[in-house]
Amino acid sequence: MGFLWQVQVASVYVGAVLGAGFASGQEIMQFFVRYGPAGAGSVVLAGVLFGLLGPAIIYVCRQKGVAQYQDLINLIFGCRLGRVMDVVIASSLFVGIMVMLSGTGALVEQQWGWPSWIGVTGTAVLVTACLWWGLKSLVWVNTILVPLKSVICLAVATAVVVWMPPIDTGSFASFHGTEAIPAMSSLHNPIEATEVSGGGLLPSSPALSAFLYVSFNLTMSLVVLVALAPQVRHRGGYLGAAVGGLSLGFFAYVLTLAMLHYVPAIEGYPVPMLFLAGALHPWTGEIYAFLLWLAMFTAALGSAFGAALRLSKMEKGPHYRKSLLFSIIVVAPFALLPFSELVATLYPFFGYVGLPLIIAIAWVALRELFHTRTKDISI
Repeated sequence: MGFLWQVQVASVYVGAVLGAGFASGQEIMQFFVRYGPAGAGSVVLAGVLFGLLGPAIIYVCRQKGVAQYQDLINLIFGCRLGRVMDVVIASSLFVGIMVMLSGTGALVEQQWGWPSWIGVTGTAVLVTACLWWGLKSLVWVNTILVPLKSVICLAVATAVVVWMPPIDTGSFASFHGTEAIPAMSSLHNPIEATEVSGGGLLPSSPALSAFLYVSFNLTMSLVVLVALAPQVRHRGGYLGAAVGGLSLGFFAYVLTLAMLHYVPAIEGYPVPMLFLAGALHPWTGEIYAFLLWLAMFTAALGSAFGAALRLSKMEKGPHYRKSLLFSIIVVAPFALLPFSELVATLYPFFGYVGLPLIIAIAWVALRELFHTRTKDISI
């Protein structure tokens, strides 16, 4: 049972983060690949932060007896500032639902030429159905689907790194002549992987970008991690969160390596990893399209559950279900906005506003750990 719980905690953590932006390559493109080789180093930093901060959130909740994320932020920031952070986190949950659903629209449009609303509507219905029974259904769906999507994501990205030649070699042309991918004529001329220019809210520092990346992801997954904390009865729960966080860093690192060789050609695609998967083989593209949908679906589950829990303050029951329906129906029309623009604009914004949260959690966790160690020594 202890090992199963570790897998479940790790799966829920990975499922909340490895979503549309991650597996599609848009998050990786915006936060890491645009920095060129320096981006690969910042991915390592992000993985370490995921591995430390996930267990830290659960640890603080267990030490303080916190079962709802509002109680956690009030404990950290006080009631007045806590209300501000509550609004930020609640907004990030609705943004998470919107971006995940938008990603499904971009997926079906790029891969199969369908109208984007088909992906948005179909995924919204399935998310509602799977979350109808609350937290337990969220845990079990993630336990089954997250390992599957993680294996596919890692396998395809590794295959791209190992078998596909860099874009600046003549042999690359043989990989993009199939019907599975669009023509490259309208894109930039192939050049060596260099720093991708970026603007808006994206920082010029790759290290700061890593912090922003972890910040917005933890802000969006905070509600789910806090909801899990009361059920963590063994140290295995902390280990599961650590493994989940480090796994996220490893997946991001492999995707970064896979994409660095094909800048700037992949910039023209809203789902760049789908292009690279299709360049390997048409069937690889279809398999990766299925992975992308799984990633979007499981991440949407985490955001939608968090939003419903925030509104209803219950993890199941009629009021929870009404809140779930409201959360999805309200954001669904906005999910028809361009996917890549949503990732590039909204994610960095919530990364900045979430920085005080992750800094405060790290400080409180270190303080509690120090007090516990001191008390043990004195006894």
